[in-house]
Amino acid sequence: MKKTLVGMLLLLITATSSCAVTQDPETEVSDPLTGPATKQLSQPATSAPTQKTPELERLEDIWDMAAARPGADIGQVFQLFRLKQSIGPRNLACYDETSGDVCEKIVEAINIVGLAEDQVTLLLDSLELPYRVVERDCELLMVTQEFIVGRVNLAVANGIVMGWASEGGRNFEESDSC
Repeated sequence: MKKTLVGMLLLLITATSSCAVTQDPETEVSDPLTGPATKQLSQPATSAPTQKTPELERLEDIWDMAAARPGADIGQVFQLFRLKQSIGPRNLACYDETSGDVCEKIVEAINIVGLAEDQVTLLLDSLELPYRVVERDCELLMVTQEFIVGRVNLAVANGIVMGWASEGGRNFEESDSC
């Protein structure tokens, strides 16, 4: 009897000591096989932060300023921009039978009246919207009669956008600037 007890005790000791040598099953599941190559991949990359170009920083600043203006709905601008991209190629089609004049809706959501001309042109360029200045300092400019649906026509006085119209859509509103 003693022999069986000692045998079982030895068996139990060897079993527990062999379990202590192996890894815990939970850590095996959470930590899959890792070799030198996978350890390198799992470490976060320590690359230098990318430098933004001055143009990109300026564009971000203008978008931040435009988003903070009363009446601007930047969320709607980007939803409409995605719709514009699905309608047609860059700087072209802005009209859809179901959505109407998408370019006009984008410009309304930005609320460009009162912004500087260079700010507006950067915003419109970033949204791939066609535009042109048709009135500067209360004088109509010579422009082509080429019709582009959705092109934004700007009226500028002293470097500030005083009004806008969309070809095929909205007309200039009456302004007291001239």
